[in-house]
Amino acid sequence: MLKNLNTGIIRRLAANSLKSDKKRNLFLIITIAFSACLMLTLSLKILGDNTKLNRYMRGRYQTVFSDLPEKDIRKLQEQPEVEASGMKKNLYTARIRDYTVDVEYADPSAASLLTYGKVLGSWPEKEKEIVVEEAYLKHLGLPVEPGQKVTVDLGDGSEQEYMVSGILLGDNETRVYRIVVSKDYVNSVYGENTGYEINIRLKDTEKDNMDTLKAKIQAFAAANGVEENKVFYSSTYFSLGEDLPIEKVLAILFCCVLIVVATSLVIYSLFYISVVGKIQEYGRLRVIGTTKKQIRRLVRKEGLFVSGIAVPIGLLLGCILGFLLVPDGWKWSITLLFVGIIAVITETAVMISIRTPVKIASSVSPVEAVRISAMDDGGKAGSPARRWGAGPRGGRQAEIKNRRRRKITPVSLAFLNFSRNKRKAILTLTSLGFTGMLLMCVAAYLNSVDDDAMSRASFGLGCAHLELQQSDGRSDTSDDSLTEYYTKVQQENPLDEEMLQTVKQIDGVSDVLIFQGCKSDMIFPEMNDYARENPKELSFRNIGLTREQMESCSGYLVEGTMDYDTLVQNNGILIADSDNLIGRFYGYTAKLGDRIQIKTDTDTTVEFQVMGVLKGLTLGIDVPFFYMPDACLPLLKTTVTNFNTHFMLVGDQEKEEQIEKAIIAQMEGWDSIEISFLSDLRRQLSLQMEQLKLPLYGLVGFIAIFGLLNLINTLLTNVVTRRQEFGILQSVGMSGKQLASMLRTECFLYVSGTLFLTLTVGTLAGWILCRVFDQLGTFGKLVFHFPVLPVLVFAFLLLLIQMFFSCWAVSYCGKESLVQRIKTE
Repeated sequence: MLKNLNTGIIRRLAANSLKSDKKRNLFLIITIAFSACLMLTLSLKILGDNTKLNRYMRGRYQTVFSDLPEKDIRKLQEQPEVEASGMKKNLYTARIRDYTVDVEYADPSAASLLTYGKVLGSWPEKEKEIVVEEAYLKHLGLPVEPGQKVTVDLGDGSEQEYMVSGILLGDNETRVYRIVVSKDYVNSVYGENTGYEINIRLKDTEKDNMDTLKAKIQAFAAANGVEENKVFYSSTYFSLGEDLPIEKVLAILFCCVLIVVATSLVIYSLFYISVVGKIQEYGRLRVIGTTKKQIRRLVRKEGLFVSGIAVPIGLLLGCILGFLLVPDGWKWSITLLFVGIIAVITETAVMISIRTPVKIASSVSPVEAVRISAMDDGGKAGSPARRWGAGPRGGRQAEIKNRRRRKITPVSLAFLNFSRNKRKAILTLTSLGFTGMLLMCVAAYLNSVDDDAMSRASFGLGCAHLELQQSDGRSDTSDDSLTEYYTKVQQENPLDEEMLQTVKQIDGVSDVLIFQGCKSDMIFPEMNDYARENPKELSFRNIGLTREQMESCSGYLVEGTMDYDTLVQNNGILIADSDNLIGRFYGYTAKLGDRIQIKTDTDTTVEFQVMGVLKGLTLGIDVPFFYMPDACLPLLKTTVTNFNTHFMLVGDQEKEEQIEKAIIAQMEGWDSIEISFLSDLRRQLSLQMEQLKLPLYGLVGFIAIFGLLNLINTLLTNVVTRRQEFGILQSVGMSGKQLASMLRTECFLYVSGTLFLTLTVGTLAGWILCRVFDQLGTFGKLVFHFPVLPVLVFAFLLLLIQMFFSCWAVSYCGKESLVQRIKTE
């Protein structure tokens, strides 16, 4: 009995098909490999940065024991549980003209645990030696060289000359500069019995979770007699989390979804175009007995062959790039995990993408073997015979007879070919349109972020703030509490009428907003143990609002009342603690009707009733929790006559620099005043946004590559598979110029369609995105601005491809004679 020996025939047919369509295969391999490489590189980069940061931070201190004498610190350093420790002391903070200096003592071990960075020169040892930041010297216009002398007030009340023994290298855009002094200086100015803080990292804690580590720190402190209120934990270290944080994984997942969508569109389009071009081949296979199931296996096998080559290449390149980008963040366990995940995602995307082309190929009838072309006449997707034009002869003749006559021009021929296979055109336009829409969303969002609005949302009112100094910036030089110090400053308040008139006369200042208040110790109706044991920590600023200010802030009232007279009559107070900071730190969550005791400067208390809750109020005053009528302030401070706490200068943005210079020129004569500028905050936020733009535009650029690959493939396939058609057209009189015009028009239809989707749907999507983020308020006020430059760049790239394609197509067709092209099958 004869048997059909077709073992392995499908595999051999797939291999032969791949050999005959090398261009498509090359595009597929590039697309799939690029997709896998991009997803893996992105994953390893994000998680590598996280791992690198974790390793970096795990070399830092874990806890701080504060206000300990040096002899106790030496004992702690000798304990076997301590892996590394360093001694530190904050000494002085002062605003000097347009910058701030933080003076401190830190030994080399503390500097290492606090990651101060590389030092050019040596650590200070003598009383007149200091270490300064590189950015500090540059700001003063001095050379970045150790051994030079600088004149500065380190907090002892006099400007003196000091030798720069070392320089902390690195950039600093904040204009807050660190100055490190020697141990001899601390002993000379503050005495040998002054208190220090010790930064500690315990041994064998790398694998501990944060709860376990905190318990070990508490046990270590208790065993060595360190009081609980002197133990603090490193917020940076304890916020590290795991090597696979959920927010990072979600970010990777979001990016991978975008990449997979873009890749799938390209793969689908490539296979679809290929299948449509091979309809006659599949028809011939059906004639000789190939089943639909075998056709499906054939096309699916092609996809597996191509992905089997592309995926390993992409994963290998992704690993190499991931390592090169973050060599210090390389971790084999994470890498192998994501190699497997990305391989599965990519292979699944390929199989899903070719599913419809597989169905189309398997539905081809044997009749297609004798058809000349596969032109889509608009049949339903589920009817192969209808799709490829098979039907009753009489109906076909009637359809041809009823067609209206067309004027044949290069442009009309281009439109005819564009609409010949609508699905192919839609696929290409969808792929490119997706890129354009994503570009519009990202570009519109970044273009609409207003640095000024974002900075004002954090800074508050005005462009410059003059406020009473809350402490003298010195350590261990006063026995006064924060409340007592602030009250003494207010008794000789420099924010008086004379200063008000001075700042009003500054050119560019249109108004000066005045806020009043005082600082008082509070007693809440409910408190935790820490608040009860540390009453001096309950020192809060009470803001006194005028009647007009109360009315202007009434929109922030969540519940209760802000009626000025009602609050005055009932000793009413307003609470603004939407983040429940008081509750977390001191164990008190405010409710309407609560009674709060506020200490006065005469050692008595005044009872205030909570009569309103505010949310979202940002004046530019540091974390104000409590507001009251300004008429109630004298009840708290009988020795204060001037309750001014803030002068907020309002001026045009164009004149901000002029206002700053005028303030800086006069500030050296203003004692007990802290000065802050909106421009400083705006500069920092602008730098953060610039750092955000690069990765976002990079992601859009990579996804654009998929769309452009799809466009190039579609255009090239059109030319290669239609050589016979072009030859026939030229044989009946079409000139080379007309052929070039037709091809240019076809390409322009894709380009214009892409730009249409970008400018319509993309613009709408960008506008919606800006509205959503504007409602969230994450980046301040977002006003949609059309991203002109990114759109022009995108349009230029599309037109550039059109120009090069037209030139290549005419050159390609000219390489063969007319007879050869007509003979092409």
